[in-house]
Amino acid sequence: MNFLKKIILVLLFLFPITNSFAAMVTEVQNDDVENSTTTADFLTGIHFNKDGTKMFTLYQCNSEDSDNCYVNEYNLSTPFDISTKSYAGDDERCELDHGLDSQNRLADLEFSSDGMKLFTVHGDHVGDDADDDNIYRFDLTSPFDISTCTFNHKTTNLDSDTFQDGSDAGDFTEADPGGRNKNRAQGFEINEDGTKVFVVMMGAGTQNNRLLEYQLSTPYDLTTMTLITNAGINLTDLPTTNVMSIRFSANGKRLFGVDHNTHKVYQISLGSAYDTSSYTLDGIVNINSLTSDSVAEIRAISFNTNGLKLYIGNDRDDGTDNRIYEFDLVCPFNIITGKCPSITENSDRTGMAEAQIELAKRAITLSSNSALNRLKWIRRNKDKQNLSNQNVKLNFSNSMLSSLEALPISSFKKISTSKNKNDSNKNYFYWSEGSISLGRVGDTSIASTKEVHTNSLTFGYDRFTDDYGISGLAFRYGNDDVDVGTAGSNLDSNTYNITYYSTSPIKDDTKYVDKIFGIGKIRSDILTVLDGKNLTADRTGNQIYGTLKIKDEYKKDNFTLIPSGQFDFGHTILRGYKEAGTGAIEVEDQHVSTKNLRATMALVEDLSNDKYTLKRHGKLEYVANIDRSSNFKYTYVSDSSTKFNDTLHTGALHNLNGEIGFDIIFPEHYSIFVIYERNHAFGSGYTDNIYIALGYLPHKDTEYAFSINGSENLMSQFEIKKNINGYDLSFNLNDDLTNLGNDQEASINLKKAF
Repeated sequence: MNFLKKIILVLLFLFPITNSFAAMVTEVQNDDVENSTTTADFLTGIHFNKDGTKMFTLYQCNSEDSDNCYVNEYNLSTPFDISTKSYAGDDERCELDHGLDSQNRLADLEFSSDGMKLFTVHGDHVGDDADDDNIYRFDLTSPFDISTCTFNHKTTNLDSDTFQDGSDAGDFTEADPGGRNKNRAQGFEINEDGTKVFVVMMGAGTQNNRLLEYQLSTPYDLTTMTLITNAGINLTDLPTTNVMSIRFSANGKRLFGVDHNTHKVYQISLGSAYDTSSYTLDGIVNINSLTSDSVAEIRAISFNTNGLKLYIGNDRDDGTDNRIYEFDLVCPFNIITGKCPSITENSDRTGMAEAQIELAKRAITLSSNSALNRLKWIRRNKDKQNLSNQNVKLNFSNSMLSSLEALPISSFKKISTSKNKNDSNKNYFYWSEGSISLGRVGDTSIASTKEVHTNSLTFGYDRFTDDYGISGLAFRYGNDDVDVGTAGSNLDSNTYNITYYSTSPIKDDTKYVDKIFGIGKIRSDILTVLDGKNLTADRTGNQIYGTLKIKDEYKKDNFTLIPSGQFDFGHTILRGYKEAGTGAIEVEDQHVSTKNLRATMALVEDLSNDKYTLKRHGKLEYVANIDRSSNFKYTYVSDSSTKFNDTLHTGALHNLNGEIGFDIIFPEHYSIFVIYERNHAFGSGYTDNIYIALGYLPHKDTEYAFSINGSENLMSQFEIKKNINGYDLSFNLNDDLTNLGNDQEASINLKKAF
C-alpha cells in the first residue's frame, strides 16, 4: 500500500496540472521587510496577530553573535494589508539573545493561541557541535507584546534517535561528525491548544526530509515532548527536497509547507485535525508562476485568520531584499483547484447559512404567535361588547404585494357594535398588532455570533362561528435584520405571511382546539464580508405552515389556569442564489422543515374594577425542536468541480419560553395589550419578543367597514358610519395601496331619511 502511494505521488510530481491553480491564487502585492537597524539575514518566519493589526518577522540569524537575533514587529493600518505596514521600532522587537546557542539558524515563528508565548526553532548542521536542534519558548507579559519577551525554556536536543526513531516519517541517521549535512530542524508548528508539536527535520546526507509529530503532556511545555511513532510524513515521498516553514489551516485539517529549493508550496489534507497518521497530497504550486517577478528562495509561509490570504517569505541568494508576497485565495486555506473546503471551516460563512435557516423558522413562529395571541386576547375579553383591537395602519406600499394577488385576502366586511345572541355569529372584528423581537445566537465551533432584530406589523379580521368558535385571517409583514460575526456580514429580509386561524370549543366553554394554517414569502439581501471584500446576493423563498393546539381552562376565583399542548409544522423552500465577488459560492434550492412540540402552562388573573378592566397573564412553555437540520448544497463559482452538501443544525433541541403581559380596557373604549416573551434555546442563544397593541372600542351605532381589492391596482376602502340624532354621518377613505401618497380619496356625507 505504501509503495502504491509513493508511485501515485511520483506521478503527480512528474505530470502536474501546471495551470489548474492559476484561478485559485492571485498575487496582490509584495513588499520588503528589511530594516537598517537589523543585521539579521534570511527571512524565515512570518506571523500575524488575530486581528491582523500586527505582523511579526523572524530572520535566520546565521551568526556567531546571538545578540543580533530579533523578532521584528510591524503595525498594519489596514488589517492583513502588508502595504500599510510601519516598523514598530527597535524598542518593540523581541531580542532572542536569551538562551540561544551559537551558529544559530532560526526558522519558523509561532505564537500560542492567547498570544502570551512565542516559539521558534533552531537547527544546526555545521561543525563538530552540530547536534543542537531545539525549539525555544519565550513568554510575554501581554498578548503579542513581543517587547516583553523573556526566555522560558527549550527542548532537549532533537537531533537524536530518542526523538526520531520509530516514526512513520523514518528513523534517525547518524552523520559523520565532521561533515556538513547533518540532521537539521528547520520548520516548526504547534496546534491550537498546545498539546502537539510538529517539526520538519532535514536529514543527514541522503536521509529523507521528514515531518515528525510530538505530544506535549503539559500544554506548551516543551520539556514534556514525546514522539508519536504512528504518525509523521516522509516528505521526500511527496516529493520534496528541502521543506522549511509549515502552517496548518485554522481547523488543523490541512497542512502547508514551502520548499526552499524548488519554490513550491505543498498542500496536504489530513484525515483528522493535527494528525499526520493519515494524509493526502492535494497538490503542488510553483510560486514563480504566480508572482510578478521571480522569487529566489522561499523560507516562510503564513495565512490571515480566515485563510483567504496567503503570505510567502522570500530572500535573494545573497540574503538581501527579504520580501513578503501577499496572495488572495478563492476559498479559505486552499491553493489547488477542486480542493476548496466546506464553508463550515469559515465561521462567518457558516453563520450566514444558518441565519437563513433560522429566518425561515422565525417567520413561521412569529406569524403563528400573532394569530395565537389574538385568540388568547379574545378569550380573555370575550365578555366585552366589541372585540375589535386596532393599533396600526396596514401599509401595503411594497412591490412584493404583486405576488400576493392570488392569495385570498380580498374582503369587505362590516363591523357592528351591536351584539346579541341572535346575530353574534355574524359580527366581524378587526385588529392589528406591532411586535419587536431582539435576540442573540451565540457562536459555536463552526459559526459566528448572530444578532437578530425583527419588527413586524400584523393586520387581521375574525368572527364568531356557528359552533361558538372563532375564525379569522391575518396578514403579517416583517423585517428581519441579522448581523453575523463582527466583519459586517448581514442578512436583511422582508417576510410576508397570510395566516388563517380558528378556535373551537371541544366540549364546553373551557376546552378549545386552535388551528392555524398559513403561507408566506421571503425576500432577502445577503451580504457576506470576507477579508474586507463584499459578497452579495438576493434570495427568495416560499412557506407553508400550520399549528394544532389543544388547551383547557380551570377557573377559581379570579385565576384561570390554562394547560395546553401544541404541534407546529412547516416547510420552506429557499430558492438558489449566486453570489457576486471574489470567493463567491452558488447555492442550490434549499428545503427547511419546521417541527416543534410544545407543552405550556399559562395563568390569567382578573384584577378588574369599576373603572377599568385589567387582566395580567403569563406562561411557561417547553419546546422540543425536533427537526433542526437542513442541507446546504453549493459550489464555488471559481471552482465548480467540487459540489458540497453540508448538513447544518440550527437552534437547540430543548427550549424554554417565558411570557408575562397584561390587558387593560378603559370605559372610554381604549384598550392596551402588551406581552413580553423570552425564548431561551439551551446551548444556543435567546430571543426577546415584545408585542404591543393599542385599540379603540367604538360606541354603539358606529359601523366600520374595510375592504381590500386584489385587482391589478390594489385598492382599499375604509368607512365609518355613525347615527347622530337620526342623521347618518359617514366618513370614507379610498387608497391605492400599491402607491401610497397618490390616488387617495376622502369624503364625508351627512344624510337623513324622511
